[in-house]
Amino acid sequence: MQFDKATIHNLAAEMFWRMAEDIGVGEANKRVLATEGRCLLEHPVDNDLWREYPLTSLPDDEASRVLKAVSFEAFDYTRAEQNMIGPVFLEDRESGRSPSAAAIDTQPLAKTPTTFTSNDPIERIGRLCLRHPLPAVVFADRKPQGGIIQVDDTATALGFDLPMFLALTGCQPAPDETVILTGYFHIPASDVATGDLWNHVIQNSTRAVSGVAIFRPEGQLVIDYEWDAPAKRRSWFRRS
Repeated sequence: MQFDKATIHNLAAEMFWRMAEDIGVGEANKRVLATEGRCLLEHPVDNDLWREYPLTSLPDDEASRVLKAVSFEAFDYTRAEQNMIGPVFLEDRESGRSPSAAAIDTQPLAKTPTTFTSNDPIERIGRLCLRHPLPAVVFADRKPQGGIIQVDDTATALGFDLPMFLALTGCQPAPDETVILTGYFHIPASDVATGDLWNHVIQNSTRAVSGVAIFRPEGQLVIDYEWDAPAKRRSWFRRS
């Protein structure tokens, strides 16, 4: 394997999100910033990572160079408040899950608000893809019009429909007229305990019970959730 820039980024992403799975995203960010990424090299990981990225096959000085580059990659992204996405494979679009997330049981999360309202229409587009422990992404067939979307298809990935919103940080063109959308997910949760369960499904997310206010240059987007309340007309639009 050639440990080029892309491979180093993917390895840094795998190491960061595996550590975050154990200690939480916030704590992982703190440790990466405090150690300039060196904490990733001290955190234990499963052997499957080294089978995929065979550092042990490299000469010692080359392995040291790679690990130093991994540390700086994680530090640079964390300092810039950006998520390391890692490798994204188009074949995961159909199932809505990567192989690493295939066995995740999402049924304990199948609690959806009766309805939600927003102070502005929200564009609805794309299909959710779970990649845990790596960040979830959305596969779409075009670039969104704005910076916040409602994910159109969550059922393929989760097994149930859930109004889920993505504040975009990236929009990457891909083959087959596909666009890969990245960012931070805002997820409604019926209670705090259910919200905490999402840490083991979509780490690049925040959860809220009553609603969320998302900053935009044109003004805040305010989304309110209702649970076990009479259904109201939903405030979203879908582009035909």
